[in-house]
Order: sequence, then C-alpha cells, then structure tokens
Amino acid sequence: MAEVIDTVIVGAGHAGLALSYYLTRNGTEHIVLERGNVAERWRTERWDSLVFQFPNWSLQLPGRAYPGSDPDGYASKDEFIRFLEDYVSIIRAPVRRDTEVVALREVESRRSMILETTRGVIEAKNVVVATGPFQVPKIPALSRDLPRDLFQIHARDYRNPDQLPLGAVLVVGSGASGTQIAEELNRSGRKVFLAVGRFHKTPRRYRGRDFYWWFDKLGYWHTSLTSMPPESKNLRFVVTAVDGGHDVDVRQYAASGIVLASRLKNADQQKLEFHDDLERTLAEGDAWYAEFVRKMDDYADRCEPPLAAEQVQPRPKNSASNGLKGILELNIRDEGISAVVWASGYACDFSWIKMPVLDGNGDPIHERGVATRAGLYLLGLRRTYSIGSALVAGAVNDAAHIADHIASLESRS
Repeated sequence: MAEVIDTVIVGAGHAGLALSYYLTRNGTEHIVLERGNVAERWRTERWDSLVFQFPNWSLQLPGRAYPGSDPDGYASKDEFIRFLEDYVSIIRAPVRRDTEVVALREVESRRSMILETTRGVIEAKNVVVATGPFQVPKIPALSRDLPRDLFQIHARDYRNPDQLPLGAVLVVGSGASGTQIAEELNRSGRKVFLAVGRFHKTPRRYRGRDFYWWFDKLGYWHTSLTSMPPESKNLRFVVTAVDGGHDVDVRQYAASGIVLASRLKNADQQKLEFHDDLERTLAEGDAWYAEFVRKMDDYADRCEPPLAAEQVQPRPKNSASNGLKGILELNIRDEGISAVVWASGYACDFSWIKMPVLDGNGDPIHERGVATRAGLYLLGLRRTYSIGSALVAGAVNDAAHIADHIASLESRS
C-alpha cells in the first residue's frame, strides 16, 4: 500500500532544501527524497580540490545566510556540504536519505502521481523534481575511436592527479571543470593539452567587486530569459575560486606550459585532430570581455561615490600570450598521452518520469518550472527562468515561485 504525502521533493541539494523551507512556511505537508545524502553530487561526483565558484556572501538560503568570518572568500567542497547539512538541521527539513526514485507514474484518475522508490511506493498530489542540471556525463562518440589502453575519465569521476596513470594528459573542455582540472594537472608537473571550446572571458574581480556582484547589478542573474537580448541568453562564463580566485586566462595557460588546441574534431588509434578556430574563439572572448568592462565602468561611474578605478596592467607585446593558433594535430604515442579527461559537460536524464511531459529531446516541457502536467514541477535546472536558475540565488527565487504556485492551488481546492 502506498504512503500518501501531499508534496514530494526529489533531491536534497540547495534547490530542494530552499523549497522545503518555503513549503514549511506555507504549511504544506511534504518530504524531501535524496538518493544518497544531502548534497550527494558534491560528495561523490566532484574532485577533491573543488572550490565553490562564488563568494561566501552569496551563500544565502531562505532563513540562513553565510555564517562564517570570510564573506569574500570561497568555500571548499567540504565547507559547502557542511553549509547545506547545517541548513537541514536549522529548518528541520524532512529529508529521507538513501531513498532513490526509480519511476514517477500517473495515477489512473490523474488526481495524484506514484513515486516508486528503493524504499517503497509514495502517492503524491505534487512532485517537484530538484535533481539538478549535472546528472549524466556527456562524452563525445569519437571517444570510442581512441586506443583501448588510453585511460579515459569524465570530470564527474576525476578526483586528483594521482588517479591518472603517469604521462601527459589531454583535457577536453574549457568550462569551469576543464580549466580547473587543467590548472591542477599542470601544477602537479604533468604535461597538459587543453582543447578549448567557446566561452565568455570574465574577470574574477573588477573595481573591487567580484564578478558575481557585477552580474547581479547588471541584471544577468535574475532577469527572465524572455526579457534578455539573444547574445546574453547563452553566456558561458568561466571563473575560478582556486587560491583565492583569479581570472581564467587561456593565453596565460600557454605561457605556463599548457599546450592549447581548439575543439576536438576527429580521433583514431594514433592521432587527434582539432578545429582551426582557436584564434577566433579567443577573439570572441576578448570582444565580450571588452563590452562587459564597458558596462561595468558605466555602472561604477554612476555609483555614489563612484567605485575606485581599476589599475589595468597592459599586456606585454610579443609575449606567449599573443598570436595563439593552437595545434591542429596530436600524435597520442609521440606525445606520451596516457589519459583523457572529458570536461565535456552534462545532460539531464528524465527517463524515470513515465508520463507524457517530455519533449522530443527528453526535456520536460514547463514554464518557470511549472510542467504541463498539473502538480509536476522542475527546480534548479539551468535557465528554468533566468541564466542563474541553477545557482543558489536563482534557485531560491524559483523555489519561492513554485511554493506560491502550490499554495495557490491548495487554496482553490
């Protein structure tokens, strides 16, 4: 016999826990199901040295702000996990650990849904999927064309340099994961090759403020996607919080010994081929950077008093940071490459949702997290409402919206 609960949240990360707070405030009966422990992906699917991307002062969940003494610092992986664990205790979130949802089905009457879990069956009127955007590793099909003895690992499963066999390493992908892993491997003494994709070059700090602050003030985090210009809807910004935070400068990587290439094009048992567009990629990043600096300066000069001007150091001429073309081919054996780290992103897996609510790509059809099936909601996904929807602050805003939507339905029933 199924256990009956009004509302079930699937996932005990920051998004699901923020929603739990609002549901409790509204008096909505609910539970939070977690396949493992609170912040499970941070515990088991992140590398050892990972640092939270954004300043500690941005760690603000409803009813709980960052409690430490270093608001401008950056939390380690363990510190972030502890922040969420403490939050569960403070808000007394009804979390059920080690309870994985294996299927979500429609009840014949359509008045409720059935969640089949590893610990029994639950019937719920409302279900909120808060499983996050980083679910299933995306690895290019050409990975199957590489030598069978070449060690391959996705960023999700990478932990530290000692995990990899001795030798050079190819890192594919230049997002937050790829750049941080490439830096770590380079510092450990490995020869590193980095396949660079398109990204928007972003300063870690400018005029005394973290880039997170600037994105907030300039309206990037919380503006609805429908109100944003097309060029701002798919920002691929890359920053790092390692060693107190610094700019991610791909050109500087070359100066530090990392060998750069553009996007991976082809692969076989002997060699790798790359696209010939690294210069264009870097130029596009520079153009975005210059425009972003202009916007920051305009805003800073309007402040009362104006923010202190940035002391910009001119780039030296004819240095290793200029005129990068990137390698076009790479012989795996000749370069001594023993491992490939695929920092090639993630996809979502909603195959466990056994209802006609997905589009042709397998993604849920929804409007700001409200699905086409009444009572089904999505929270914490990328671009649910804004480009910041998967981040802590964005997920909090979307959680409040969903909690209010659930409350409004209950008041009418």
